[in-house]
Amino acid sequence: MGGPVIVIPARWASTRFPGKPLAKIAGRSLLSRTVSAARAVAGADSLLVATDDTRIAEEAEAAGADWVMTSGECRNGTERVAEAVEKLDDAPDIIVN
Repeated sequence: MGGPVIVIPARWASTRFPGKPLAKIAGRSLLSRTVSAARAVAGADSLLVATDDTRIAEEAEAAGADWVMTSGECRNGTERVAEAVEKLDDAPDIIVN
């Protein structure tokens, strides 16, 4: 079993704010800021962005995060995190959504 993993769900097609993860706040994307905050968490073995969009995957890479492509059919972030974790080779002991 793997150690704790932080999974950040990020989708493009929000009905309230499409593209929100890539929205700029003082010159940095929301996703970049979220990745930075997650990196500051002590004790996590890895950090992963779960997304259904290549633009978000590219931004995750630019922010230095690994990513996994998930289905566009996920109804919420929790389903996206669960799908991403299922794709990992080593099941984590702890999952932080």
